[in-house]
Amino acid sequence: MRLLEQSVRVAAYFDQISGSYSDRYGDRNPFHSYFFGQRLKAATAGFAFDGRSVLDIGAGTGALYDELIRRHPTIDYFACDISAEMLAQRAIPADRAFVGRLSNVSLPRDRFDFIYSLGVTTYQDPAELADTWRFIGARLEPGGTAVISFTNRGSLDHVMRTAMRIVKPVVKKGVFAQSFATYAYRLAGIEDMARAVGLRMTRVAFLNQTFSPFNTLMPKPSVTLARMIEQHAPATMLPLLSADFIVFAERP
Repeated sequence: MRLLEQSVRVAAYFDQISGSYSDRYGDRNPFHSYFFGQRLKAATAGFAFDGRSVLDIGAGTGALYDELIRRHPTIDYFACDISAEMLAQRAIPADRAFVGRLSNVSLPRDRFDFIYSLGVTTYQDPAELADTWRFIGARLEPGGTAVISFTNRGSLDHVMRTAMRIVKPVVKKGVFAQSFATYAYRLAGIEDMARAVGLRMTRVAFLNQTFSPFNTLMPKPSVTLARMIEQHAPATMLPLLSADFIVFAERP
């Protein structure tokens, strides 16, 4: 029941902001443009998608689809999202876009070469996340790759967000102000989840080297600093300085 309530609230929130959501990828929104652009680049770089099947869990307004179809027009792409209004904004063909949770969506393929889940796990508690991993483990082709992003529980940004919870009642907009729960995860726990469903983590990319609340109050200086950190910080410091991370896991 609690899981269903969380899904309803998250879907309602994204339904509400769906009309302007794509604007976050534009230059007029420096922080979100940086964050989404960095994540999309990291999630797709180095892969050969032509002729391969892709499932995009939490596809939103179709940013991943737009990027992949532009570069690889022969991809066999499918999308699902719990927000009907978000999917309504997309350029994804109607017969490739499915509204609902993974447990009740009927997909036309049994397995996929790539399964993406970008920006979704922030709204999934550990039990639902474990269900998602089981779905991916069952539906990923041998040799296929899962690409999943997480809010980084081990980051300085997460420490600052936790300290800011006392001001939540006066925050009027954004995910931080909503009634539904959000979740952050540590890399070690994610590696255990992947292993439990027969997948092997092959690499990790640390993302979003910004800090709350400055990334929204002073977005341009925050992005400038983030780019400097990304380029010059020692690799050992990135887990602390990065608000998010992406894991890449393969089925042997």
